[in-house]
Amino acid sequence: MINNKPQVLNRLLIASLHVVGWVTFILLPFLFMGAPRNANRLRHSEHFRARHMDMPPPQPGEFDLHSMRVHSLVFNVFLVAFFYLNMYVLIPKVLTRKSWKHYLLSIVLSFVVVVVASEVVNDLLLSGTFRPGRPFYFTVLNFLLVFGLSTALRLTSDRVQFERERKEKENETLKSELSLLRSQVSPHFMFNVLNNLASLARKKSDQLESVIIQLSHLMRYMLYESNEKRVTLDKEIEYLESYIDLQKLRFGRDFPINFDVKALRRDLPIEPMLLIPFVENAFKHGIGMMKDPMIIITLTTEGEALHFSVRNKFSGGAMETKDASSGIGIQNVRRRLDLLYKDMHELHIYESNPWYVVELKLILQ
Repeated sequence: MINNKPQVLNRLLIASLHVVGWVTFILLPFLFMGAPRNANRLRHSEHFRARHMDMPPPQPGEFDLHSMRVHSLVFNVFLVAFFYLNMYVLIPKVLTRKSWKHYLLSIVLSFVVVVVASEVVNDLLLSGTFRPGRPFYFTVLNFLLVFGLSTALRLTSDRVQFERERKEKENETLKSELSLLRSQVSPHFMFNVLNNLASLARKKSDQLESVIIQLSHLMRYMLYESNEKRVTLDKEIEYLESYIDLQKLRFGRDFPINFDVKALRRDLPIEPMLLIPFVENAFKHGIGMMKDPMIIITLTTEGEALHFSVRNKFSGGAMETKDASSGIGIQNVRRRLDLLYKDMHELHIYESNPWYVVELKLILQ
């Protein structure tokens, strides 16, 4: 079961920040708005209006400050509504799906609606009360501030979501490609093993049963362990040893192959079936019509660094004779190394007569 608790807590935190932020914003007029500097002039104007418009004279300094606070509070409430309108309606449905012209027109109309609606509500709340005029530039400035904040938050949120989806797609593509590469390893390996079994069957060798049992161990590793993201180096070594034993049963126990392991850290994680293509390639090109064939394999660890080397004797003619499957394993492992161990590996493949040499240095983490 997926644990969604962190996501829920994150959403609750964001919602709480929104609530606290907007409550503070809406109540700013009551928290920080003091008596206006031109209170005397406003009171004089109020009394003048009262005498000529049959309005009751206000109490000194009371109605002017109160009305300014209410006016600002109402306007702030409408700005909050515009904030979410812009974030969740105008940007995704107008700007994204239509055009900049439609979006700018929507913003202008929203400004007009916010100003008119706040004035209408103020008229209802402050009916019969003189309300000092609110500077227009201050109204525009507050609107632009909220507009810029909502736009920046929405664009940032969209960018984060886009990057998250892009990474998810990359991960899915990577998983699909790795799955395909792993599936290419198994048929190639099975092709070689089945040829071995056919050869032993023709000879009616008593070793056939031992080979089949050995093959079952390999198949178990291929079917179960290879599906894991990482396996321990110890399991990969056991797989290599089983493969080499299988080949020895085919060519004889006296076949000149040396597998030297000096791994102090066998618990290190490694991509499953990553090393076997090099060994397969050595058996494929280092045996046959080769005179005095020999394969030398070494595997050592130094801290988290793995050093893997495969050397097999070759002749130029033998290496030039290739079938359709030649090179698949090496190309495969190169791609897997690039995908999984980018900037964490060094692979050198070269010829040093009479040897064909593969040297891999890999940082295992």
